[in-house]
Amino acid sequence: MNKGNKIKKADLHIHTTASDGRASPEEIVERAYAEGLSAISITDHDTYAAYKKARIRAADLGLYILPGMEITCDYNGRECHLLAYGFDTSSAEMIKLVQAQKLRRKKRAIKMISNLNKLGYDITLDEVMAECGSMNISRNHLASVLVSKGYIAHKKMVFSKYLGDQGKAYYKTDYMGVDEIVSIIRDNGGVTLLAHPGLYFVDDDIKAMLKSGIDGFECIHPSHNYPLQKKYLQICEENKLLKSGGSDFHGRSTDEFTLFGTVSVDLDWVNKIIERTASESI
Repeated sequence: MNKGNKIKKADLHIHTTASDGRASPEEIVERAYAEGLSAISITDHDTYAAYKKARIRAADLGLYILPGMEITCDYNGRECHLLAYGFDTSSAEMIKLVQAQKLRRKKRAIKMISNLNKLGYDITLDEVMAECGSMNISRNHLASVLVSKGYIAHKKMVFSKYLGDQGKAYYKTDYMGVDEIVSIIRDNGGVTLLAHPGLYFVDDDIKAMLKSGIDGFECIHPSHNYPLQKKYLQICEENKLLKSGGSDFHGRSTDEFTLFGTVSVDLDWVNKIIERTASESI
Protein backbone atom coordinates (compact mmCIF):
# COMPACT_ATOMS: atom_id res chain seq x y z
CA MET A 1 0.00 0.00 0.00
CA ASN A 2 1.23 3.50 -0.82
CA LYS A 3 2.23 5.19 2.40
CA GLY A 4 0.38 8.25 1.02
CA ASN A 5 -2.85 6.46 1.85
CA LYS A 6 -1.83 6.82 5.48
CA ILE A 7 -0.59 10.40 5.64
CA LYS A 8 -3.28 11.87 3.34
CA LYS A 9 -1.18 14.65 1.82
CA ALA A 10 -1.27 16.39 -1.54
CA ASP A 11 0.91 18.63 -3.69
CA LEU A 12 -1.17 21.01 -5.83
CA HIS A 13 1.61 22.93 -7.58
CA ILE A 14 3.89 20.88 -9.84
CA HIS A 15 5.45 21.43 -13.28
CA THR A 16 6.48 18.93 -15.94
CA THR A 17 8.11 18.89 -19.36
CA ALA A 18 4.81 20.18 -20.77
CA SER A 19 5.92 23.65 -19.65
CA ASP A 20 9.19 24.41 -17.87
CA GLY A 21 9.76 21.37 -15.69
CA ARG A 22 12.41 18.71 -16.20
CA ALA A 23 10.40 15.60 -15.32
CA SER A 24 7.83 13.92 -17.55
CA PRO A 25 4.22 13.56 -16.35
CA GLU A 26 4.80 9.86 -15.69
CA GLU A 27 7.98 10.57 -13.71
CA ILE A 28 6.13 13.11 -11.58
CA VAL A 29 3.41 10.60 -10.78
CA GLU A 30 5.96 7.94 -9.83
CA ARG A 31 7.91 10.38 -7.66
CA ALA A 32 4.72 11.53 -5.93
CA TYR A 33 3.77 7.94 -5.22
CA ALA A 34 7.25 7.18 -3.88
CA GLU A 35 7.05 10.25 -1.61
CA GLY A 36 3.80 9.00 -0.13
CA LEU A 37 1.46 11.61 -1.56
CA SER A 38 -2.19 10.67 -1.99
CA ALA A 39 -3.08 13.32 -4.58
CA ILE A 40 -1.39 15.83 -6.86
CA SER A 41 -2.22 18.47 -9.41
CA ILE A 42 0.11 19.16 -12.31
CA THR A 43 -0.07 22.91 -12.89
CA ASP A 44 2.03 23.57 -15.96
CA HIS A 45 2.13 27.10 -17.32
CA ASP A 46 -0.83 27.76 -19.63
CA THR A 47 -1.34 24.12 -20.55
CA TYR A 48 -2.81 20.93 -19.12
CA ALA A 49 -1.23 18.71 -21.76
CA ALA A 50 0.37 16.56 -19.04
CA TYR A 51 -2.96 15.61 -17.43
CA LYS A 52 -3.92 12.69 -19.67
CA LYS A 53 -0.52 10.96 -19.47
CA ALA A 54 -0.29 11.56 -15.74
CA ARG A 55 -3.78 10.22 -15.14
CA ILE A 56 -3.06 6.97 -16.97
CA ARG A 57 0.05 6.28 -14.87
CA ALA A 58 -1.66 7.46 -11.68
CA ALA A 59 -4.51 4.98 -12.21
CA ASP A 60 -1.96 2.14 -12.08
CA LEU A 61 -0.63 3.39 -8.75
CA GLY A 62 -3.84 4.53 -7.08
CA LEU A 63 -2.80 8.20 -7.00
CA TYR A 64 -5.47 10.88 -7.44
CA ILE A 65 -4.87 13.55 -10.12
CA LEU A 66 -6.76 16.84 -9.93
CA PRO A 67 -6.87 18.68 -13.28
CA GLY A 68 -4.78 21.82 -12.97
CA MET A 69 -2.99 24.63 -14.78
CA GLU A 70 -1.08 27.78 -13.82
CA ILE A 71 -2.57 30.48 -16.03
CA THR A 72 -0.74 33.68 -16.89
CA CYS A 73 -2.98 36.74 -16.90
CA ASP A 74 -2.90 40.50 -16.43
CA TYR A 75 -3.51 42.37 -13.19
CA ASN A 76 -3.27 46.17 -13.46
CA GLY A 77 -0.61 45.93 -16.14
CA ARG A 78 1.39 43.30 -14.26
CA GLU A 79 1.82 39.62 -15.00
CA CYS A 80 -0.17 37.50 -12.59
CA HIS A 81 -0.47 33.73 -12.13
CA LEU A 82 -3.71 31.96 -11.24
CA LEU A 83 -3.95 28.30 -10.33
CA ALA A 84 -6.98 26.73 -12.01
CA TYR A 85 -8.29 23.42 -10.71
CA GLY A 86 -11.04 20.94 -11.53
CA PHE A 87 -12.09 22.36 -14.90
CA ASP A 88 -13.51 20.27 -17.75
CA THR A 89 -10.41 19.17 -19.68
CA SER A 90 -12.48 18.29 -22.77
CA SER A 91 -14.17 21.69 -23.00
CA ALA A 92 -13.81 23.45 -26.36
CA GLU A 93 -13.46 26.77 -24.53
CA MET A 94 -10.60 25.45 -22.39
CA ILE A 95 -8.83 24.08 -25.47
CA LYS A 96 -9.26 27.48 -27.15
CA LEU A 97 -7.84 29.22 -24.06
CA VAL A 98 -4.73 27.03 -24.06
CA GLN A 99 -4.17 27.60 -27.77
CA ALA A 100 -4.51 31.38 -27.33
CA GLN A 101 -2.03 31.35 -24.45
CA LYS A 102 0.45 29.37 -26.52
CA LEU A 103 0.28 31.97 -29.31
CA ARG A 104 0.74 34.79 -26.80
CA ARG A 105 3.84 33.08 -25.43
CA LYS A 106 5.33 32.62 -28.89
CA LYS A 107 4.64 36.26 -29.78
CA ARG A 108 6.36 37.36 -26.56
CA ALA A 109 9.38 35.17 -27.32
CA ILE A 110 9.72 36.62 -30.83
CA LYS A 111 9.58 40.18 -29.47
CA MET A 112 12.12 39.45 -26.73
CA ILE A 113 14.48 37.74 -29.17
CA SER A 114 14.29 40.83 -31.36
CA ASN A 115 15.04 43.04 -28.36
CA LEU A 116 18.00 40.85 -27.41
CA ASN A 117 19.30 41.00 -30.99
CA LYS A 118 19.21 44.80 -30.81
CA LEU A 119 21.25 44.60 -27.61
CA GLY A 120 23.92 42.59 -29.44
CA TYR A 121 22.96 39.01 -28.52
CA ASP A 122 22.87 36.67 -31.51
CA ILE A 123 20.08 34.20 -30.75
CA THR A 124 17.28 32.99 -33.01
CA LEU A 125 13.74 31.69 -32.61
CA ASP A 126 14.88 28.33 -33.99
CA GLU A 127 17.44 28.02 -31.19
CA VAL A 128 14.83 28.83 -28.56
CA MET A 129 12.30 26.42 -30.08
CA ALA A 130 14.95 23.70 -30.07
CA GLU A 131 15.51 24.41 -26.37
CA CYS A 132 11.83 24.21 -25.44
CA GLY A 133 10.92 21.25 -27.70
CA SER A 134 7.27 20.30 -27.07
CA MET A 135 7.04 22.56 -24.00
CA ASN A 136 5.16 25.84 -23.89
CA ILE A 137 7.79 28.44 -24.74
CA SER A 138 8.90 30.59 -21.81
CA ARG A 139 11.44 33.20 -20.81
CA ASN A 140 13.36 30.38 -19.15
CA HIS A 141 14.08 28.88 -22.57
CA LEU A 142 15.46 32.19 -23.85
CA ALA A 143 17.63 32.40 -20.76
CA SER A 144 18.90 28.86 -21.33
CA VAL A 145 20.02 29.75 -24.85
CA LEU A 146 21.84 32.87 -23.65
CA VAL A 147 23.66 30.88 -20.97
CA SER A 148 24.47 27.91 -23.23
CA LYS A 149 25.99 30.25 -25.84
CA GLY A 150 28.20 31.80 -23.17
CA TYR A 151 26.74 35.29 -23.34
CA ILE A 152 25.73 35.41 -19.68
CA ALA A 153 26.96 33.33 -16.74
CA HIS A 154 23.67 32.24 -15.20
CA LYS A 155 19.91 32.56 -15.59
CA LYS A 156 19.39 34.78 -12.56
CA MET A 157 21.50 37.45 -14.21
CA VAL A 158 19.56 37.03 -17.48
CA PHE A 159 16.28 37.72 -15.71
CA SER A 160 17.56 40.54 -13.53
CA LYS A 161 19.12 42.43 -16.46
CA TYR A 162 17.10 41.45 -19.52
CA LEU A 163 14.04 39.22 -19.22
CA GLY A 164 12.51 40.23 -15.89
CA ASP A 165 9.53 42.59 -15.81
CA GLN A 166 11.92 45.57 -15.65
CA GLY A 167 14.55 44.04 -17.94
CA LYS A 168 16.00 45.70 -21.04
CA ALA A 169 14.59 43.04 -23.39
CA TYR A 170 11.24 42.53 -21.66
CA TYR A 171 8.07 42.62 -23.71
CA LYS A 172 4.68 42.97 -22.05
CA THR A 173 2.20 40.44 -23.43
CA ASP A 174 -1.48 41.22 -23.84
CA TYR A 175 -2.70 38.52 -21.48
CA MET A 176 -6.35 38.38 -20.48
CA GLY A 177 -7.34 40.04 -17.23
CA VAL A 178 -7.92 38.25 -13.93
CA ASP A 179 -11.70 38.74 -14.12
CA GLU A 180 -11.89 37.18 -17.58
CA ILE A 181 -9.82 34.14 -16.63
CA VAL A 182 -11.86 33.63 -13.45
CA SER A 183 -15.06 33.71 -15.52
CA ILE A 184 -13.78 31.23 -18.14
CA ILE A 185 -12.61 28.73 -15.54
CA ARG A 186 -15.85 29.00 -13.58
CA ASP A 187 -17.95 28.55 -16.73
CA ASN A 188 -16.04 25.33 -17.38
CA GLY A 189 -16.55 23.78 -13.96
CA GLY A 190 -13.34 24.90 -12.29
CA VAL A 191 -12.02 27.24 -9.60
CA THR A 192 -9.18 29.77 -9.55
CA LEU A 193 -6.75 30.55 -6.73
CA LEU A 194 -4.01 33.18 -6.70
CA ALA A 195 -0.58 31.55 -6.93
CA HIS A 196 2.19 32.42 -4.43
CA PRO A 197 0.61 35.77 -3.38
CA GLY A 198 3.34 36.54 -0.88
CA LEU A 199 5.88 36.95 -3.69
CA TYR A 200 4.24 39.76 -5.63
CA PHE A 201 1.19 41.24 -3.93
CA VAL A 202 0.52 43.73 -1.14
CA ASP A 203 -2.65 44.01 0.94
CA ASP A 204 -4.42 46.37 -1.48
CA ASP A 205 -3.82 43.88 -4.28
CA ILE A 206 -5.30 41.10 -2.18
CA LYS A 207 -8.46 43.15 -1.59
CA ALA A 208 -8.76 43.75 -5.33
CA MET A 209 -8.30 40.04 -6.01
CA LEU A 210 -11.12 39.22 -3.62
CA LYS A 211 -13.41 41.56 -5.57
CA SER A 212 -12.39 39.88 -8.84
CA GLY A 213 -14.12 36.70 -7.75
CA ILE A 214 -11.18 34.35 -7.24
CA ASP A 215 -12.01 31.27 -5.20
CA GLY A 216 -8.99 31.29 -2.91
CA PHE A 217 -5.26 31.60 -2.35
CA GLU A 218 -2.20 29.40 -2.47
CA CYS A 219 -1.30 29.49 1.22
CA ILE A 220 1.54 26.95 1.32
CA HIS A 221 4.45 27.66 -1.01
CA PRO A 222 8.26 27.47 -0.64
CA SER A 223 8.41 31.28 -0.82
CA HIS A 224 5.97 31.69 2.10
CA ASN A 225 7.44 31.75 5.58
CA TYR A 226 5.22 30.88 8.55
CA PRO A 227 3.80 34.40 9.05
CA LEU A 228 2.80 34.55 5.38
CA GLN A 229 1.24 31.10 5.54
CA LYS A 230 -0.73 32.15 8.58
CA LYS A 231 -1.80 35.41 6.91
CA TYR A 232 -3.27 33.75 3.83
CA LEU A 233 -4.82 30.93 5.80
CA GLN A 234 -6.60 33.53 7.91
CA ILE A 235 -7.81 35.42 4.82
CA CYS A 236 -9.20 32.19 3.39
CA GLU A 237 -10.93 31.25 6.63
CA GLU A 238 -12.45 34.71 7.13
CA ASN A 239 -13.76 34.86 3.56
CA LYS A 240 -14.73 31.18 3.27
CA LEU A 241 -12.28 30.67 0.41
CA LEU A 242 -10.52 27.61 -0.91
CA LYS A 243 -6.90 26.91 0.03
CA SER A 244 -4.09 25.40 -1.98
CA GLY A 245 -0.39 24.75 -1.72
CA GLY A 246 2.53 22.75 -2.96
CA SER A 247 6.20 22.55 -3.79
CA ASP A 248 6.16 24.43 -7.12
CA PHE A 249 8.44 21.63 -8.28
CA HIS A 250 10.34 22.05 -11.56
CA GLY A 251 13.20 19.64 -10.95
CA ARG A 252 15.94 22.20 -11.46
CA SER A 253 17.79 22.05 -8.14
CA THR A 254 18.62 19.83 -5.18
CA ASP A 255 16.49 22.06 -2.95
CA GLU A 256 13.43 21.38 -5.10
CA PHE A 257 13.86 17.63 -4.75
CA THR A 258 13.99 18.10 -0.99
CA LEU A 259 10.75 20.09 -1.05
CA PHE A 260 8.84 17.60 -3.20
CA GLY A 261 6.72 15.47 -0.88
CA THR A 262 7.51 17.78 2.04
CA VAL A 263 5.79 21.02 1.08
CA SER A 264 2.28 19.62 0.93
CA VAL A 265 -1.30 20.20 2.08
CA ASP A 266 -4.02 18.21 3.79
CA LEU A 267 -6.13 16.02 1.55
CA ASP A 268 -9.14 17.82 3.00
CA TRP A 269 -8.13 20.90 0.98
CA VAL A 270 -8.35 18.81 -2.19
CA ASN A 271 -11.77 17.50 -1.22
CA LYS A 272 -13.02 21.06 -0.67
CA ILE A 273 -11.85 21.99 -4.19
CA ILE A 274 -13.48 18.89 -5.66
CA GLU A 275 -16.80 19.80 -4.02
CA ARG A 276 -16.78 23.09 -5.95
CA THR A 277 -15.70 21.72 -9.34
CA ALA A 278 -16.51 19.26 -12.09
CA SER A 279 -13.81 16.86 -10.90
CA GLU A 280 -14.36 13.24 -9.98
CA SER A 281 -14.26 12.58 -6.25
CA ILE A 282 -11.30 10.88 -4.61
